[in-house]
Amino acid sequence: MIGQLVEGHEIVRTLIARGADVNVRTSSGETAASLAAVRGGAIMDALVKAGATAAPAPDAHPVTPLSGHTARAAVLRSLPLLQKADATFLRKSGCVSCHNNSLTATTVAVARAAHFTVDEQIARRQRTRIGDYLDGWRERVLQAEGIPGDHDTMGEILIGLGDEQLAPSATTDAIAGFVLLQQRADGRWPIFAHRPPLESGDIESTAVSMRAVQLFAPATQRAQADEALHKAAAWLAGAAPECTNDFLYQILGLRWVGGHDQAVATAAHALAGKQRADGGWAQLASTDSDAYATGQALVALLRSGVVTPKDPVIARGVQYLLKTQFADGSWHVATRAIPIQPYFDAGFPFGKDQFVSAAATNWATQALILADGK
Repeated sequence: MIGQLVEGHEIVRTLIARGADVNVRTSSGETAASLAAVRGGAIMDALVKAGATAAPAPDAHPVTPLSGHTARAAVLRSLPLLQKADATFLRKSGCVSCHNNSLTATTVAVARAAHFTVDEQIARRQRTRIGDYLDGWRERVLQAEGIPGDHDTMGEILIGLGDEQLAPSATTDAIAGFVLLQQRADGRWPIFAHRPPLESGDIESTAVSMRAVQLFAPATQRAQADEALHKAAAWLAGAAPECTNDFLYQILGLRWVGGHDQAVATAAHALAGKQRADGGWAQLASTDSDAYATGQALVALLRSGVVTPKDPVIARGVQYLLKTQFADGSWHVATRAIPIQPYFDAGFPFGKDQFVSAAATNWATQALILADGK
């Protein structure tokens, strides 16, 4: 019953009005508020107003602080783990993910540009395998069949391959052309599948899709692509972020297309103001600070151009990441997504939390590289 409560706020309000116990617990100790907290919004507001409290989640993965830990040392711990899991996920799943593959491609590119050592053999092999995966989809995409995850996933894949300098081809023409056709008249790309925090809303979907089009639009559709980018940027500039993920992608999207410095500055200042006392950021107002949101916030602020690595807000965020990294190079974040496929072990720590933890580790690693400033 509690699991059903977080699915519809009208049901929640009806149950509250009829005297339901808002603090009843499941056999594992969870409450309706505990389950709603990871999704936020009207359901959580209604429960809190009715006196509900969230049961504190036990820390199943306590962190032992590392002596003499620095940003560079943290990156050198995380990169090998990310690249290994990148290869394992693709081999075991047969598909390309944003959390283990596309985000890792971007992290590797960011690390390489900052003169960190990466495993170039793995990087080349992954670029080839992901390119081959897209080649296998080309004919279906030309017949208007999207890769699972549709333009959200397809956009992420193209961004990762673009960061890894994949040359345009007939396949990237087909994928980018498909993404281009999914844009709505108001300029946005609607989220295809809500799987927070990685796929959280239209701001992310719009920024990702516009970047994919910017990088790989076919020459024959360049004029259409330019118009699409203009409309998308205007929509992004007027959008109202609701979570850290939204702020990140609003800033990145506007930076990618250019020409919206004031909107970027406004978003960056608002995001900086959401830093918690512990130095981190939270995904939602109802959740605690974690490495996913903190990494995203630092990447957004540093990419915005509004702050520098020497800014106190960056220094506090870096310290949060350094004190929450595990000795194996990972960061742990609890999943918020409702599972849509059978679980399997892709070689990253934390069991069923491993996919979002891999994504968090990517964002944290990118943040530390950018903050290192060398």
